[in-house]
Amino acid sequence: MAAIDLDARIAITDAIHLYYHFVDSGQASKVARLFAADAKLTFGKGSPKPGTIEGAAIADAMRDREAQTAAFTRHAVTNIVLDGVNADTVSASHMLILFRSDDSSRSTLPTFVADVEDCWVLDGDAWAIADRLISPRFAA
Repeated sequence: MAAIDLDARIAITDAIHLYYHFVDSGQASKVARLFAADAKLTFGKGSPKPGTIEGAAIADAMRDREAQTAAFTRHAVTNIVLDGVNADTVSASHMLILFRSDDSSRSTLPTFVADVEDCWVLDGDAWAIADRLISPRFAA
């Protein structure tokens, strides 16, 4: 494993949190800018809509998510672990707890707890997600 410099560690950790902030604050379309152009986003078995979205289709999916104005979510992220693969690639994992309500009551229990596995690549001077797998482990 290659060492991860502090700037890369901070940038990737901040971007992980920014991803969920965008979704939770009604700005999901901005999530697409965190992905590399040829990235893959996979929702694993147990997800509401399992499957893989690739490349430009990620931006389309995030615009669709932003349009779901009745969906109120909060994503809680913890246990972030980063491992250097090489100077331009970092693997990352974290645990995600999703709270979601699809009506005005905002009454919810956790929708699911998931493991998230990422591959981050240096894309010019910024870190970008090359591959993200969201694997629900517990579902309501």
